[in-house]
Amino acid sequence: MGFSKKTGKNKAEKQEQQDQKRQETPEEKNQDNQPSQAEEKEKKQEVAELRAELEGVKESIQQKQEENEQLVARLQRAKADFANYKKRVEKSRFQDKIRAQEEIILELLPVLDNFERALQVNPKDKEARNICKGVEMIYKQLLTLLQEKGMEEIEALDQPFDPHFHEAVERVWVEEKPAEMVVEVIQKGYRMGEKVLRPSLVKVNKGGDEDE
Repeated sequence: MGFSKKTGKNKAEKQEQQDQKRQETPEEKNQDNQPSQAEEKEKKQEVAELRAELEGVKESIQQKQEENEQLVARLQRAKADFANYKKRVEKSRFQDKIRAQEEIILELLPVLDNFERALQVNPKDKEARNICKGVEMIYKQLLTLLQEKGMEEIEALDQPFDPHFHEAVERVWVEEKPAEMVVEVIQKGYRMGEKVLRPSLVKVNKGGDEDE
């Protein structure tokens, strides 16, 4: 009998609890379904951590971009420096080549002068004339070779005297020539481009009256 009373009491309590649940308002049910303050705080903390992590990733990406830009700038500077270095080396080599050619030509100019003096001789016998022809051929070959290297003869005869290209060894009076005109070339001058290898040695007309 005691067991039956206890069982009946439990059933009555369960029935009462069920009746109370049926009597709960929708607002009370919603409150039961809503998360607790602790859960909301935890979610906010997770969101804050994710945002902080995202900001860190953004900063890392920006830093990498800046590093890449710096590397690109350094690479461009290195490329420009190498190009300038290459130009300087090429220019230096070219200048060294020109200087070497100038030195060789300067050493050969006296040889050229001697050929020209030899060709001024007018031999009378046939054998001497044949020798002169051979000398003339060698002279022309040498002159052509030097011209191919950039050597040019300086124009002097019947040209206005130019101290940049001519060196006056004597001033003479020639009536039919203008003043400061080159009237005779003692020794030919040569140049390479605008650089004078050797000025022309000349006589210059002083002009005016002979007594001046």
